Amino acid sequence: MSFNGIAASALTALKTNSTALGVVSNNVANINTPGYARRVVNEQTLAAGGQLMGVDIATVQRVVDKFLQQESLSAGGGAAQYDIQAGFFSQLNGVLGAPGDNQSLATGLSNLQAALATASQAPSAPSSAAAILNTLKGLSNDIGNISSNITGLQTQIDGQVVSSVAETNALIKQVFDLNLQVKNAAAAGNTDSGLSDQRDLALSNLAQKLAIKIATASDGSLQVSTADGINLVSNTYAQLSYSGGAQNGVYGNIQIQDINPNNGQPLGQSFALDPHLSGGALKGMIDMRDQELGGLSQALGNFAQSTAKAFNAQANANAAFPPPTSLTGRNTGLLSTDALNFSGKTTLAVTGSDGTLIKRIDINFGAGTLSVNGGASASLGGTIASFTTALNTALGADGTAAFSNGALSLTSTTSNGLLVQDDAATPALRGGAGFAQFFGLNDVFKAQAPSLTATGLSASDASGLAVGEQIALSLKGPGGDIVRNVTVTAGAGMTIGNVVAALNTALGGAATFTLNSDGSISTAKSALYADYQLNVTNDSTQRGATGVSFTTLFGLGDNNQANQAVNFGVTPAIATAPQRLGMATAQLAGATLGQVVVTGGDNSGALALQGVITSNRSFGAAGGLAAQTGSLADYAATFYQGLSTRSNQVTQAQQTQDDRLQEAQTRQSANSGVSLDEELTNLTTYQQAYAAGARLLSVVGQLYDTLLQIQ
Repeated sequence: MSFNGIAASALTALKTNSTALGVVSNNVANINTPGYARRVVNEQTLAAGGQLMGVDIATVQRVVDKFLQQESLSAGGGAAQYDIQAGFFSQLNGVLGAPGDNQSLATGLSNLQAALATASQAPSAPSSAAAILNTLKGLSNDIGNISSNITGLQTQIDGQVVSSVAETNALIKQVFDLNLQVKNAAAAGNTDSGLSDQRDLALSNLAQKLAIKIATASDGSLQVSTADGINLVSNTYAQLSYSGGAQNGVYGNIQIQDINPNNGQPLGQSFALDPHLSGGALKGMIDMRDQELGGLSQALGNFAQSTAKAFNAQANANAAFPPPTSLTGRNTGLLSTDALNFSGKTTLAVTGSDGTLIKRIDINFGAGTLSVNGGASASLGGTIASFTTALNTALGADGTAAFSNGALSLTSTTSNGLLVQDDAATPALRGGAGFAQFFGLNDVFKAQAPSLTATGLSASDASGLAVGEQIALSLKGPGGDIVRNVTVTAGAGMTIGNVVAALNTALGGAATFTLNSDGSISTAKSALYADYQLNVTNDSTQRGATGVSFTTLFGLGDNNQANQAVNFGVTPAIATAPQRLGMATAQLAGATLGQVVVTGGDNSGALALQGVITSNRSFGAAGGLAAQTGSLADYAATFYQGLSTRSNQVTQAQQTQDDRLQEAQTRQSANSGVSLDEELTNLTTYQQAYAAGARLLSVVGQLYDTLLQIQ
């Protein structure tokens, strides 16, 4: 080899090792830079015409293991999903209370039971009524507060979903833009551009929003999709949209749309992203909002409904002393033209303030008659209106009866009191509820939705809906997929049966409504959609002038179950006059005029109210809790146990995913991260190689000097 060849080889050594030292320098400088992957220098022999000409750099390579990168992205999505859920469960556990503290449902029931036990010792004492009222308010406040806290958390999460969607869009666009830049850099021969590090960091942040998978193209660009293959970044990019907010307590889907990068215009049709989310913060937030909190609110509604029904039934069977001078019922949603549809017998009594019987009106719904003080029978007629007229006539100068906007009211025209008691052997019943309970004449609790959904209506009863009013239903899966989104419009002259049939036709067998003999409507979902939620997204209907919608009246839709706990509270009549809460039991059977039928010392009503808390009753399945039989206290305990179980499950999943992420990051760091020991070794190696090349040049220079000195 000539001196020039030796010098050329030495120069390539200087150039190559100088570049390699620069790579080492960048590695050391970026040792703590997020997303940075270390670079290694791959050298190759430099040759020309088969002759060695020194050394050259084949590539400067980013050290990235695609498997470890994908695992790190997947683990990041799983960790983000459960981290955010665990955070919300922590908030939830703080605001809901736990058994044994002063804000739990179990504590509220326990306090009420203690107050009733004390009151049974002095049932006529004003302090007894006041103490019971305080505990009734305490229990209702607990239910109402839990309901509002759940709703508040759902609203908070929904706001975060809106923000997260905007952040996700920015990350998708960032990855797309960096993809183009990396592709252009690779085409220019720059395969170790820092743009790749920026892209990897953006991908890591994107994976925390939603689970993604990546595929590397030959030109250096990446194709990014959801875990099940929905495009996010390729030669186009996806854009998400979600405006937030609930419709009748039901949240909509995040929409995903492909965008043409050349003009920013949509490509094809948008569709719901929710069913394609398998991890990430968005998945965690949506599951927490819809499944966890949504299910919890339904279970709470189930408890609230059972509590209201149980206490209202007993309170309406009890008698207050002195009897109240007026009884105003709830809005039943009934029309005055509706069929009476009561069976059995009941008695309306007018009493003096001392409990003596002044007038008795015995009503025999089975025979369709009533009689005053054992006199001749008079017809009730067949409708609510005709019954009200007959009752008014029977009261005469002693009182009035009125039925307006779905509510029955009875008023004494004097200072006398009013009592209602169903017959012990054949009690008056409509939809399975007694006369006073059905009309809510002595109700204790109320809520946004009526606790009684067995209306006593039949298929032939008029719907009472105005033409053009609409009911909108949505059948939504646990993954967010909506398989039915239907709207039924009321037509002229529709009966209750017609409306039920129209709803069934619209749902096409995915779910079926059945009008039962007690006037309730049961819902059965097909086997394909057994775990789906059937929600009422909109209902503009109302029966006549009652203001009660069709779906509210019958309690249709899973979301209406949650409404049983919304605005839960003590009725205004009891809240303003706690003495109206009956502590006694009327003795109307066989009683004659002038006989005392209720006394202040009777504590049987208070004892019966105590029994409401401990007696067993049936609870339907709701919000993930199975159907069960037990006391109100048992169900309250199950409610908290269910919450604790889900919270623990999420915490365990969080720990598992966090450990998985840490392991993936550790392995990725071992593969792609910068090791100071390794870089110091490389530094020494390249430094010595550089020095050797420089030494070669020095030797060649000395040889040339020697040759020039030869004569």
